[in-house]
Amino acid sequence: MPTDYFPLKEKTRYEYKFTSTEFEGTARIFIDILEVKKKDGKIVAQARMIFELRDSHTTPYTITRDAKWLTTTDGVITGGRREFPLPVKEDVKWAESPDCSEVVSLSDKVSIKAGKFSKCMKIVTMLAGGDAGKSVRYYAPGTGYILEEYSGEDKTCELELLSVSVIPEELKK
Repeated sequence: MPTDYFPLKEKTRYEYKFTSTEFEGTARIFIDILEVKKKDGKIVAQARMIFELRDSHTTPYTITRDAKWLTTTDGVITGGRREFPLPVKEDVKWAESPDCSEVVSLSDKVSIKAGKFSKCMKIVTMLAGGDAGKSVRYYAPGTGYILEEYSGEDKTCELELLSVSVIPEELKK
């Protein structure tokens, strides 16, 4: 069975800390996987993103896994994107104009607040072909999206996984 770098499990909550030059302080981000359905050869997860800084904003979105891609319709740092091609392989490149991405490693080690992870997938995205900066993100096997460092001409930010848990009962609606 191939390594799962973005598990889609119902009722799972990912908690992140998020810093950005776009605001002061540290935001808390919760990504909740609410429901997962298989349909027409695809797996579609209904998710929500809760952004907490001085107040709270909730945005619903979907995550789709088909035979060729894992895709999100929204995200913390950028809007929706093709997260990575499937099956996962090193040195695979793809373009989402004007950006170009590449899976540069499947063997990175990452140590963050949520723990120590090995055999991580590292993706480097050159923003506007590198003219506007770059983004480096990591996905841990069996855990998912754990870290992203974004250095663009418009902003600099970092998203780091703090924990993975079950969505609290009162929030499952």
